[in-house]
Amino acid sequence: MGGITVELERNVDFCLNAEAPETARELLVRPDKALQRLPVFRDLHLEGDILEGCLTTTIALLGEVSFPFRARFCFSGETAELHPLESAGGDLHAELAGKARVEGERVCYRASVRLRAHLPEGEKWGGRAFKKMAEAAFARVLERTLTNLDRSESAGLLD
Repeated sequence: MGGITVELERNVDFCLNAEAPETARELLVRPDKALQRLPVFRDLHLEGDILEGCLTTTIALLGEVSFPFRARFCFSGETAELHPLESAGGDLHAELAGKARVEGERVCYRASVRLRAHLPEGEKWGGRAFKKMAEAAFARVLERTLTNLDRSESAGLLD
């Protein structure tokens, strides 16, 4: 498959507030319910130990773009973990990994997010120049999306 792959990875730390320690524990064991509080996550569902969903962002001229991901969810005592699984393919996908723990009335996450986009190869010099501009713009949007995820921490996200 010709073209170029743009890949960005960011480590993010964030906490979600809950009403009580019991509510925080419920969020720890239900990552689909917890992460849906962040606007960059959509279509989350947990089936067995598999969490699936999309990380979304808006790109000029393209509108909302979704990066689907799959991860294995493991819960053990006071911590929960996500391990990335191979995606279904496609030109856009994300990998989500990390650990979470309850801290009083909060669930705190230390996560790694990797976004990948496959862009087609330009065939002539004009196409190659456009591809370079699109690649740079796309990289900026991905970086902004991951930065916004990092800034979502502790934003008063209550039920």
